Amino acid sequence: MNDNLPRYIIRPFESVADHEQCQTLQSEVWGPTFAVPVNMTVAVEHHGGVAIGAFDSETGQLLGFTLSFVAPTRFPQARGGLSHHSHMAAVIEGLRGRGLGAQLKLAQREAVLARGFNLITWTYDPLEARNATLNIRKLGCICRTYERNLYGDMADNLNAGLPTDRFEVECWLDKRCPQFEPGGATREIEIPTDFQSVKRSDLRQALAWRAHTRAQFEQAFADGFAVRAFTNRSDRAWYTLTRLSANLAII
Repeated sequence: MNDNLPRYIIRPFESVADHEQCQTLQSEVWGPTFAVPVNMTVAVEHHGGVAIGAFDSETGQLLGFTLSFVAPTRFPQARGGLSHHSHMAAVIEGLRGRGLGAQLKLAQREAVLARGFNLITWTYDPLEARNATLNIRKLGCICRTYERNLYGDMADNLNAGLPTDRFEVECWLDKRCPQFEPGGATREIEIPTDFQSVKRSDLRQALAWRAHTRAQFEQAFADGFAVRAFTNRSDRAWYTLTRLSANLAII
């Protein structure tokens, strides 16, 4: 446990009150219009989904959560043709970037593995360096799927004014996973170190970043490359892409 964080426990949701806290936290992060209501998160949890939260050990406050559900997948390496799709994950303001999100994802991984699945997918904005650091560098996800304006126009705190382009990343939980060409060719695609600051200061520049990187990622994925690494320094941030092997998996 990170000493800079309050004492907390990570556990599955156990009550409607946990789901109510989840809705409140969503409202704080994305705005109340985009919060999934309690009846829906309860339904997901009760029918094959995984709802996990980090709760303050003293107060019981929800500090962060992740929610996933069973979904079909096109990837042949997935057991039974199914995956878990992690639709939402969030941490309260003031605790972001301090390791709690990674701990929640690791707990989600264990819960999904225990249910017999070997793949979790989720989406995130490829221009968000903080999310890339967590998903690609820390959790070891790969990405070969780019979705244009996946959620349509959103007027929430993070996405207003921009097409909601997304990576759909793959978090493989066993050796039935895609393989990369040994010593294969690589490409680098640069993104802003702080995209939200760019957006606040110059929306036109943010839109230019979206269009420029969209073209680069779509071409790279069409050429058989996939994201496998991310580097974030004080002066620049970039993805490293490597070509996938024709023998995509160890079976």
